[in-house]
Amino acid sequence: MTDDSGVDLDRLAAAYSHRGEAAAALRAVQAADATHLGPAMLAVDVGGGDGRHAAVFSRRGATALVVDRSQAMARAARASGVSAVVGDGAALPLADGTADLVYFHLSIHHGPAEVWLAEAGRIVRPGGRVWVWTLSREHLRTSFLARWFPRVAELDEQRFPDPDDLAAAMRRLGLIDLEQEAVTEEVTRSAGAWVAAVRAGFVSTLHLLDPAEIEAGLAAFTVAHPDAAAPVRYSLGFRRVSAMRPSLPS
Repeated sequence: MTDDSGVDLDRLAAAYSHRGEAAAALRAVQAADATHLGPAMLAVDVGGGDGRHAAVFSRRGATALVVDRSQAMARAARASGVSAVVGDGAALPLADGTADLVYFHLSIHHGPAEVWLAEAGRIVRPGGRVWVWTLSREHLRTSFLARWFPRVAELDEQRFPDPDDLAAAMRRLGLIDLEQEAVTEEVTRSAGAWVAAVRAGFVSTLHLLDPAEIEAGLAAFTVAHPDAAAPVRYSLGFRRVSAMRPSLPS
C-alpha cells in the first residue's frame, strides 16, 4: 500500500519499532489535556499508524479510533487494543460533528493537507479541536537525515505543508482559537541503531530515495561514526497547529 507520493505504508508500519515513543506520547497527552478527553468522548487519529497515540486517548476513558490507509498499520493498532479502520483522510468514515478531537501526528503530509483538514472540520463537534503535529520549515532544511541524504531536504519541503498554510486553512474552515507552538525533541540513539532504522525505512522520505543514495549516505555516516555503539544525538523540530470548532449558540 503506497500513499500519493509513493511511500510504502506497510513498510513504514514495520519500521515503527525504530521510532521513539515517549516524546510522541507527551504530544498526545497535550492534545488530550487541551480537549479534556474523558468517557463518552471520541478521539480520531488520522494516519494514526500502530495506535500509540490513540492509546493515550483511550487511557483517558475516551473512545479512540485510528483511521489509516495501511492494512498493516490498522492490524498493529488493533493488536495494541485500539479500534482501527482502514480509511482515507480525504473521506473519514464518521458522521458530521461527532469527534471531540481529530488528531494528526506527522501524517498530514501523506495526503492533500487542505482536503484532510476540511474532513477534520466536518467531523469535529462544536467545541472540539483539530490538532496537527508537523515539522517546522527550518527542521526540513537542516535535519540530521538531510545531512547524510541531501535530497531529503528538497523532498521534505515539497511533501510537508507549511504550518502557516495549515493555520490559514483552519481559518478558512471557520475554526477559532488558533494556536501554533514550536517544540524541539532531542533524540539520542546508537550509531548502529540509526543505521538499522534507516535501512528499515523508519522515515517515509527514505522510501523515495534510490538504493544508491541510501548506501552513499550510510557510507558517509559510518565514516563519521565508526563505532556502532557510540551515541548519536540530533534534534527534531516540531510545529503544532491547532484550533477549535466554534460552539453552538446557547
